[in-house]
Amino acid sequence: MVERIRPSEESTVIETPPVRGRPFQSGNPGRPPGSKNKLTRFLEELMENEGEEIIRKVVDVAKEGNLRALLYCTDRLIPQRRGRPLEIELPPINHAQDIAPAIAAITNGLNNGNLTPEEASDLTALLEGYGRAITTNDLAIRLEQLEAQMKQMKALNGEEGNNP
Repeated sequence: MVERIRPSEESTVIETPPVRGRPFQSGNPGRPPGSKNKLTRFLEELMENEGEEIIRKVVDVAKEGNLRALLYCTDRLIPQRRGRPLEIELPPINHAQDIAPAIAAITNGLNNGNLTPEEASDLTALLEGYGRAITTNDLAIRLEQLEAQMKQMKALNGEEGNNP
């Protein structure tokens, strides 16, 4: 004979999710902004007291051929090329047509290895923005000239229309 399973008569307990909000009690703002945790303070103190000796050791191990120490030295101790003055001569840019030769000069600098791809990209974006500014300025001047001509034509037509 097969017995049927009866539903349990135990009450189902529904747990309410914890209320989200500030993790501190009222009146406790938590750690002040900019304060450092214990590990950061410990490491800074260690580097202040023995940092020079530690760096010397890393450099010595790198000189012995340890690849990880060598990579650390090149990645951390030697700053990356950022924000340096670029040695590239661009032609003068006075009109939108002058931008194409300037971009050609940037491409040549990239091909010669004088510029990194990031530097070339940044310079090209700068020139494109400058070109848009020149074009916008030229269009504004032309629009003002056209509006002035329209006013003159209306004034002339208005004067002619009033004469019998």
